[in-house]
Amino acid sequence: MFQNFELEIFIIILLLLIIISMVPLIELKYHSDLYENIDAFNKYCLNNDIKLINELHVKDTYMWNMSQYMLDANNLSNFFNKKDDIATGDYIELDRNVSKKLIGNIIFDNIMKIYNYYLYMSLGFFIFLTVFFLYQVYILITINANKDLKICIADTNTIEIEVCFRYYIYILFVYVALLIIFFSLILKKLTELYADTDAYKYLMLMKEFDVILKENKPTNTNITNIIKKYSKSKINDISYTTINNSEVITELLDEYNKNKDKIYDNNNDYKITLLNIEFLDYYNSEDAKKKIKNKVDEIFRFIYVYILFIIVPLYILSISLQGNYVYLLCVIIVLIVFSTSVYNIYNILQN
Repeated sequence: MFQNFELEIFIIILLLLIIISMVPLIELKYHSDLYENIDAFNKYCLNNDIKLINELHVKDTYMWNMSQYMLDANNLSNFFNKKDDIATGDYIELDRNVSKKLIGNIIFDNIMKIYNYYLYMSLGFFIFLTVFFLYQVYILITINANKDLKICIADTNTIEIEVCFRYYIYILFVYVALLIIFFSLILKKLTELYADTDAYKYLMLMKEFDVILKENKPTNTNITNIIKKYSKSKINDISYTTINNSEVITELLDEYNKNKDKIYDNNNDYKITLLNIEFLDYYNSEDAKKKIKNKVDEIFRFIYVYILFIIVPLYILSISLQGNYVYLLCVIIVLIVFSTSVYNIYNILQN
């Protein structure tokens, strides 16, 4: 079966790590399409009636679901400014250049969840590839130290292994360099998903409403009463409200405009002023949704480049196996099954 066991094991591991690195991009596209289809089904089931659509729970909207998926919702409260902070905004602006954020004396994960997810899922792949490349350089150095080494290329022809291996190292270096450039481009596109869309601003505003609603302070009843007035049932969670309703937005804006400088009471002294409430209607518009959808589509196109990078190790593996394609097929099936299992286990643990 195996002609060069070490090389083939290296390539199999490399293929597995490449597939694992692809998972966040596939998952991102899957969720975007899923929530877009849910939106389409909601419109179909409600006969595209704007009034009925506006009465959908927040949790049933594309913007809410994608924002929750893209951002670390459980970590949002750490990004609120305090009442006595000198900062003018309600919360810390999104920093697209770091995966960790120092807030006070504590380091938190940046809330760009998909960015972090892709970074961590690809880390093993790049560490492995770097170690593999350095190992090959070590072999070349060893060959240079022993000029008598030869390698048989065909049945009768022989050449210096040093020459063959040097060109191999050049090609491998180009492959690794292209992969690093490609990886950097994807990370840049992922940061654009956050910087060039309104997901963060929208979710922070919704988090402010959520805090006001759950704590239900007497001084905030002017806001909570409006939200509850249009809810179908008694609620204490923003995701079950119909705050996307145009009538609710109008009343909330009227109340907000009475005192724009008001800081709403809360248990943790967060600086909650309902910043950006005037954009709430826009955040649920088709334009805001298209920003996210277009960015997701841009990122997902890199999958085709991933396929090109997979072809190289697959080609080498097929040559090494010398026509034993049954074994190659089994390897591919095992990789797919393993990757799918890891993906499903991750989702189960997340829930």
